[in-house]
Amino acid sequence: MIISVFAPINLVRAETPDHVLKNLVEKITKTELREYGQIDNSKNNQKEVIKKSKKKVPAEITDVKEVERQAEFASQVTGVRKEFLMGMLVVESDLGKNTGECTYQEVKEGAENAYKNGLLSEQAWQTFKKRKKIIQDIANDLGYDDDKLKVSCNPDYAGTGGAMGIPQFMPDTWMEYKDELAQILGKENPDPWNVRDGVLAMALKVADVPGVVEHNVWAERNASKMYLSGTTSYQYDWYASRIQYWANNYKSLIG
Repeated sequence: MIISVFAPINLVRAETPDHVLKNLVEKITKTELREYGQIDNSKNNQKEVIKKSKKKVPAEITDVKEVERQAEFASQVTGVRKEFLMGMLVVESDLGKNTGECTYQEVKEGAENAYKNGLLSEQAWQTFKKRKKIIQDIANDLGYDDDKLKVSCNPDYAGTGGAMGIPQFMPDTWMEYKDELAQILGKENPDPWNVRDGVLAMALKVADVPGVVEHNVWAERNASKMYLSGTTSYQYDWYASRIQYWANNYKSLIG
């Protein structure tokens, strides 16, 4: 006798041997659990989609004069010259208007290809993977959709993209200053895409270089080179010169 796995137990019990009945019950139970699991997973996926849809992306920066005002605020807090900060902001993020053109997934794909082709070291690849988790945590804390966040793209030279927000900090660099920012700003989760938070973060970082808060131009040059490369190598003199140029000429961009 062939018994459907969906047949009611009470209809087959009387005419079914015990061992067959036991197998049937197990089969029905597994089928139901499988179907329930699929339904449950589907509901969970729907909830995740809805949750994601409620998350936001950072607002675009359109008022460059507000960037200058926040550079003045950051200067007062840290002692860093406002004009130097404005030069940095012009070069790093076009006064906050360009905080990145790639999603982190796009950056990941490029970095992974570079790693597989021997263009990215093991250490750099492991650092990138750690940063990916950090930016997901930052986005979650701020209510942003990490899948849609735009960050800096991968460079042409050996390295990875992924720099965030107004100051173009790597995620782990942002975390180094997060607590200090939170204390100064009086907010639990500073936001690298927020003008005040981002400009202040930049100021705190360059202020760490000796001589910057005394407005020494050579110290500023060293600070800008370290900001880009982590070194004061002459190879990055071009970058330092560009920063100083815009420190003296940024007014032409804001009217």
